[in-house]
Amino acid sequence: MTRLETWLEQATRRLSRDSAARVRTEIQEHYESAREEAASRGVSIDEADRLAVTALGDARTANCQYRNVLLTSAEARVLRDARWEARAFCSRPWLKWLLVAIMPAVALFAATIFLRAGATAIARVLLVGGVGMGLWFALPFLPIYTPSRGRIVRCVKWVVLVATLGLAFGSDAVKWSWLLFSCLWPMAWIEWTRVSVRRKLPVAEWPKALYL
Repeated sequence: MTRLETWLEQATRRLSRDSAARVRTEIQEHYESAREEAASRGVSIDEADRLAVTALGDARTANCQYRNVLLTSAEARVLRDARWEARAFCSRPWLKWLLVAIMPAVALFAATIFLRAGATAIARVLLVGGVGMGLWFALPFLPIYTPSRGRIVRCVKWVVLVATLGLAFGSDAVKWSWLLFSCLWPMAWIEWTRVSVRRKLPVAEWPKALYL
């Protein structure tokens, strides 16, 4: 493995495939230019290679800088999943009605039955779950195509989610806090990753899921 390949391997660590390819192309151009400049001074080929790689700077520092401005492999995966979800919803109208109307209606109907039977705790969970489910699954179909609308919807989404879980668990929310954390942590990680993706991508390239 050459000095340049070793440097690139470290500098592109954890970057997405497209980001790594972009870095390799740009660095290759800088490397060739620096090596030609060093060779013009009459140094040996090996020395010119060493000087050209040295001129690129520290690979680990470059990697940190690249990960701040380019998509990482984890961010690319979240973005790819978001686009897949959008295609899945758009290509299956029946799925829209199942998630937005039928499932919440079934939950509300079941809540009514349990309430009449005196099982108020189960009825409360089903009622809150039905309302929260309907709002959550309706978000992808709302006309949200601006960053400002997206910020409002995301705030409302998390308020509704936390309130739904709080009402569902009631006074036992503190007791079951470990379960709440386990449920919310994967969603919080995805949302944090989406924040980073929004910062790196121009708004024109955002899929619908990034607004939500």
